[in-house]
Amino acid sequence: MDPLIVIIALGAIIIISHFLNIYSENTGVPSVLILIFFGAILQLDTQIAAILFPEWILDYESTHNKSWEGVLGADNVKANLLEILGVGGLILILLEAALDLKINKTMIVSSSKAFFVALFGLLGSSFLMAYLISSIFAPELDLLHALLYSVPLSIISSAIIIPSIESFNEEKKGFLIYESTFSDVLGILMFQVVVGSLATGAIMSSGEIIGKLVLSILFSIIISIILIYLFQKIKGHTKLFLLFSILILLYAVAEKLHLSALLIVLIFGIILNNYKSVFVGFLAKIIEPEKVDAIQDDFKMIMRESAFVVRTFFFVLFGYYVSFESLFTGYGLVIFYSLILFAAIYFVRFILIFPTFKGRYWPEVFLSPRGLITILLFFQITDQYICDMTWHNQAEGVLLFIILGSAFTMSNALIGVKKLEAKKLKEEKLKIAEEQSKILNKEWLKDAHNKQMEKLKEDTIESNDKFENNEDIGPQQDD
Repeated sequence: MDPLIVIIALGAIIIISHFLNIYSENTGVPSVLILIFFGAILQLDTQIAAILFPEWILDYESTHNKSWEGVLGADNVKANLLEILGVGGLILILLEAALDLKINKTMIVSSSKAFFVALFGLLGSSFLMAYLISSIFAPELDLLHALLYSVPLSIISSAIIIPSIESFNEEKKGFLIYESTFSDVLGILMFQVVVGSLATGAIMSSGEIIGKLVLSILFSIIISIILIYLFQKIKGHTKLFLLFSILILLYAVAEKLHLSALLIVLIFGIILNNYKSVFVGFLAKIIEPEKVDAIQDDFKMIMRESAFVVRTFFFVLFGYYVSFESLFTGYGLVIFYSLILFAAIYFVRFILIFPTFKGRYWPEVFLSPRGLITILLFFQITDQYICDMTWHNQAEGVLLFIILGSAFTMSNALIGVKKLEAKKLKEEKLKIAEEQSKILNKEWLKDAHNKQMEKLKEDTIESNDKFENNEDIGPQQDD
């Protein structure tokens, strides 16, 4: 394939994604949803290439003695690319969100509520779906093997929700960012516990899990302070991507050590954005605010732009990779299973959100998309953990259905929010117009009253003048 054609295709995807973002901001439809469908259309690349470049296809097939498998080749190549883009995208999106969070009383309350909603939402959804899978859908699976499939499906996607809530107020936005981030962190940790338990045959104790979390938090705080201190000292124009590269390296090392790698990214972003609250006492003496402010501003811009590019290619590639035929595997059984699991997810979420927000549940209960982490963890279910191949094949369709279904549900809620905002804006404009009209009416009445008073004064003066003139004429006639 001509490299220039590939470059044109990549550029076109970025341009299309930019306009999809604008469309998403105006309508509330998540751009991710459209990117997945756009990727699905690209599955026709072999047919399109056969029409546009028939000679090249024939030459390729005669040279390699096999049919052309598309731009990216075999499915295992696509899966590897998905995993790499997914990890990069997750780090970038999480950093972008963390760099907008402020440490204050509202944030502490919001993050505490978000942590417990994320924790109990993950546990409730995972065990309820695992029970349904092991008892109804795939009786060959025990509860632990069923958790391998239910845990990824229980994780809220920060990669989808964070770009979709830009217009929300700070309280709602903060809660949803923290909830989705905690869901990612706890979900990955829970998945690692399940995989470790299957590999060793022993379930990890709660003490070990809490110990790993505490160790991850302490390590994240220390490494974040060291990085910020060191990078304010570096001179040059390439330090921001150097900083990002170090964060990727730390993420990979933490993953290998089975620590909560996402916490490193989240805590670093929060500390960088709130360094004045962290670097206090003797730490305040080692920091140069002007340099850190410059790093902060530039880093925010680079993360935002990079996250947009990586997120675009990840979800287009996912749409390109996944088979929509998997939805109809088993004569509609996949859709039936998906609907039951879908209902279970939102049932658990409703009973958590309703009391958390004191009886108010809209739109938060519907802002629970599945996406990037769900996909990445699903690809980590290797052959050694697969007990029922029929269910595993059906699970791919269930995964796709729940990702698309949760995105559509969120889209509907966001469109409702947009309509409500538009209605409120219209009411506010109408109220302002009415107030202006009242003011104008008052001014008009005042002007009319003043004019009337002036006229009365003029009439009075004129009457007085006439009366005086009549009095002057009267004596003259008597004479």
